[in-house]
Amino acid sequence: MHYIWLVAAPLMWSFVGILVKAASTMVGSSVITFSRFFFGTIFLGLLIFARKRKIHLSWRNQWIWIGVAGKSLNYLAENIGIRMGPVSGNMVVMPLQAVFMAILSVYVYKEKMTFLKILAIFLCLSGSIIIGLKGQSLDIFLQYGIVPLLLFTLAALGAGFHVLSQKRLIETMDSANMNFSVFFLATIAMALPLPFTPRITGTVSLKAIVALVVLGLITGISFLIYAKALKKVSLLVASLVGNSAVLFILLWSWLFFDEVVTLQTLFGALMMVLGLILINLPLPKGVIKAENA
Repeated sequence: MHYIWLVAAPLMWSFVGILVKAASTMVGSSVITFSRFFFGTIFLGLLIFARKRKIHLSWRNQWIWIGVAGKSLNYLAENIGIRMGPVSGNMVVMPLQAVFMAILSVYVYKEKMTFLKILAIFLCLSGSIIIGLKGQSLDIFLQYGIVPLLLFTLAALGAGFHVLSQKRLIETMDSANMNFSVFFLATIAMALPLPFTPRITGTVSLKAIVALVVLGLITGISFLIYAKALKKVSLLVASLVGNSAVLFILLWSWLFFDEVVTLQTLFGALMMVLGLILINLPLPKGVIKAENA
């Protein structure tokens, strides 16, 4: 069941770029970031209430605040980067986050970095980049200047710290109240700059309003189920499977936007799928011993 949750979360994340681009036609990045937390908190609160459970707001745990800081940086930097660059620009956040999480898995959780794990990481990251490029050169990341790329790098670091905080917190807290606490406090933090930043920056439209609400729904529900999966899988596996959002982005581009799927893109998808299989494939004990020797 935890693998279903692990795949369902990136399925939701695959719509983020399109929704942020739609919302940015009406409001600024600070409002989008605030709305993602605000509506996410509302959806989580309603879910807890529907389950007839009490809402427990935790704020004294340091990992709660690490999660607040990390996710706030992630969303704010990502939203600004998407506004400044292409709608698919945030696809570089996932590979960068995977690299960061691989480093954390070794130094924080002492996971052994075997040859097969390194190969799986290489296949997943290379595949996601090939898919994101869509047959174009690496220069596409610099067409909008270096600032969006730097923002996406900051977003990846923030996302990494947030996932690490979830991994630590899920050991002692339930997923719903943990995420409610993080997103509630992040809502307050992101409300502070609102009076000093542009809010309504374009034409008010139903499409943009719906995009803001759906972004909040994705924020609340996706991390609720993602945290449940984190309780059962390693940090590295969760990070690489999270990269599968790139595969869903490719599928939506083909189904709804009539984008041509090239052989290069299919090759990238194959590399990524092989990497995901490899990182999750149980190996014979003899092979494991040989690699760890």
